[in-house]
Order: sequence, then structure tokens, then C-alpha cells
Amino acid sequence: MKIRHIVLLSVGVVVSILGQHSIAKADHTGAPAGVALVGSLQSELGCPGDWQPDCAATELIFDGEYWTQTFFVPAGFYEWKVALNDSWDENYGDGGAGGGNFKLDV
Repeated sequence: MKIRHIVLLSVGVVVSILGQHSIAKADHTGAPAGVALVGSLQSELGCPGDWQPDCAATELIFDGEYWTQTFFVPAGFYEWKVALNDSWDENYGDGGAGGGNFKLDV
């Protein structure tokens, strides 16, 4: 079985994925209460379903400087974004705030 990992880091939202880099600066006015990976891969990561910004299993951890987490994703094709504060009110994808879905082919 082929397994890869995703590492998400955020100072706005800086996403480093499998050697490719995209940068989106967050538009929120204050520090977010939470940041989560959301997308079609959430059910594989322990969430009851996909596209759920309030699922604790895909929340990132703030280390004082960056939001970060490592996920082990089974082989497949996925789409994903990053959502702030357990809702879709502020989310970041391909192209920045409210952007399209990032694509991941593992």
C-alpha cells in the first residue's frame, strides 16, 4: 500500500504539500481559534464524512508560530482546502481566500 503525508503550515496559510508550495495570506482580522484541513479525504482521516470544517480529526495544531499537522493519506485522488474557525466563512484554496480546491493524487 502506498502512503504519503501532507504537512500543512500556516502564517497566513502556507501550504507545503509533497514538494509543491502555494501561499495564501489569511484575511481574518484576529488570530483564528482553529484551522482545519477539509476535503474529500476527511473520511479517510477519521472524520464521519467529507468537507466538514468542524471535524476535530483534521484540525491543525498551533505551535506558537505555525499551524501544523501531519496526515497519512491512502492512495487515491482527493480535493481539499483549509478552513478557519470550524466554518466555511473563511477558507483558503488554490488561488487564496475562497479559491478553488487543491488537488492531490497519491
